Amino acid sequence: MRGPAAIAMLCLRCAAVLAGVAFLTGVVAALAGGGGDAVPLACLVALVGVVPIAVVGFPVGLGLAQLLRRVDHEWVHVAAFALVGGAVGAALLAAADWVLLGLALGVVSAGGARWWTGWAHRRVATRPPRPRRVEPEDLLIDAADGRE
Repeated sequence: MRGPAAIAMLCLRCAAVLAGVAFLTGVVAALAGGGGDAVPLACLVALVGVVPIAVVGFPVGLGLAQLLRRVDHEWVHVAAFALVGGAVGAALLAAADWVLLGLALGVVSAGGARWWTGWAHRRVATRPPRPRRVEPEDLLIDAADGRE
């Protein structure tokens, strides 16, 4: 992964993973008897989590991608992003005394986003090329020139 655009897409995926995990956690908590406020609170956590991903995660992701630029193994990238995401999440939530929550959310969202990015790149790289679209005018010109 190289460049600001790739890291920005990784940050968007990280926010999506964080939102999904927060929403599912809220649903599970609501179903387990956590009250009706669990899902809105989880959505609020996801929305508030987008700001640190953009402000802190983007520059950290650029630096980490620069450090990993010569490493070819995908699992090393996923593990590195997960570990750094966990450390950043724990550091950001240490003031609120929620270190383990920050660690867990950082590991899952950053590692999950990096895995998702690799999966998307592999999917595009292995997709067969689209057949060339032939315009009717091209067929007429080819027929006039004696080509089939």
